Amino acid sequence: MARTVYLKTPLTEEDVRGLQLDDVVYLTGDAYTMMYIDHFTRLTGMIKAGEPLPMELKGNVIYNTGTIFRREEDGTYDFRAIGATTSSKFNAYTPEFIRLSGVRAVIGKGGMDRNVLDAMQECGCVYLAIVGGCSAIYTPHVELKREFWPQKSWADNQLQLRLDAFGPLFVAMDANGNSIYEQCGDTAQENLPAIYEKLGIKAT
Repeated sequence: MARTVYLKTPLTEEDVRGLQLDDVVYLTGDAYTMMYIDHFTRLTGMIKAGEPLPMELKGNVIYNTGTIFRREEDGTYDFRAIGATTSSKFNAYTPEFIRLSGVRAVIGKGGMDRNVLDAMQECGCVYLAIVGGCSAIYTPHVELKREFWPQKSWADNQLQLRLDAFGPLFVAMDANGNSIYEQCGDTAQENLPAIYEKLGIKAT
């Protein structure tokens, strides 16, 4: 039975290993946006080179998201909206990043592949699925704290966010090797022959 769990970052391995598929999570604490491939490659390269990072990743959360905000003249931010981007774009980069950085959770939409799931099981990390198209629900629970490597386009920036009971988020890939996306795929494949037969389609 799904539970509702309230967690604060930094997360411990015990926090993460205790989560199960379909648990509903509300997060409070820091999260770092990862919107583009170069966000992964830059940080991975810095870690490998032993360079100091401008953020604390260990035990924290990365969020595959784009945001809308405005920089005010006094240096503050007028934060307007947050959503999620498709996480599978980062399948090739996320396993190594999890192993090197020590992050405990990835927020995104659409799920990720088996290589990411294996890294999550190995290191103690979960995938928290957000509900797409519900920015109005999530945005009031987010504060923009900092920009890293500011770009001319606000959409390209990597950000530090402060989350306050941010959710609902759904455990869709847990730290014990289970993925709701794989389960759904398996169920769909099992049902295909019956669907084809009902429609009079010859399976190839």
